[in-house]
Amino acid sequence: MTLLWIVIALAVSSPAGTGNAACSQLDPELLHCPAPEAPRITELREGRVTLELYIDPDGSVRSSKVLTSSGHPAWASAAQAAVAEWRYVAGSGSRTREVPFDFLFSVP
Repeated sequence: MTLLWIVIALAVSSPAGTGNAACSQLDPELLHCPAPEAPRITELREGRVTLELYIDPDGSVRSSKVLTSSGHPAWASAAQAAVAEWRYVAGSGSRTREVPFDFLFSVP
C-alpha cells in the first residue's frame, strides 16, 4: 500500500482545486486529481479524512473506504466524491493507495 498525503486549504467561501500538474507531485502514477469541494454547511470546521482507494488496472478508482475521519462528517463524503473522479496510470493489476486529506481554512 502506498501512502499519499494531501493538504487541502479552503477559503471559507470557495472550494480549492488541485491542478493536474500538481497530481504527479502527489503521486507519480496520479494523472487527474480534482480536489474535494467544501460542503455548504455553516458549522463546518477543519478536519482530517484518510481514505483507502481501490484502483482498477485501467487507472480508475473503483471504490474508496473511510479509514479515519475527524472534524465535520461531511468531509468524508466530499473526499470520497473527489477521489471517484481521480485517474491513475494504467497498471498490470488492481492496487490500493492510502490517502490522508487535511482540510484547513484560510481567510480569502
